Amino acid sequence: MEKQKQPSIWKVSANPIAGRMFYGVYRLRDVNEIDHSGNRETRGGWYEHREEAEALARRLNTEEAVS
Repeated sequence: MEKQKQPSIWKVSANPIAGRMFYGVYRLRDVNEIDHSGNRETRGGWYEHREEAEALARRLNTEEAVS
């Protein structure tokens, strides 16, 4: 019997790109696996301001909590 994947909550990551900091929104596809690019799901794109990414992460977490 295959174990069902359990996604994590949506979080914000910070990445320096060309000398500037950009922020993205991601979650782990399966919290029982290690964090690597193949286990990440992303939404949105890159944001210049952390607050924008945090707002998206909050919205996604809220929407999933209601579903």
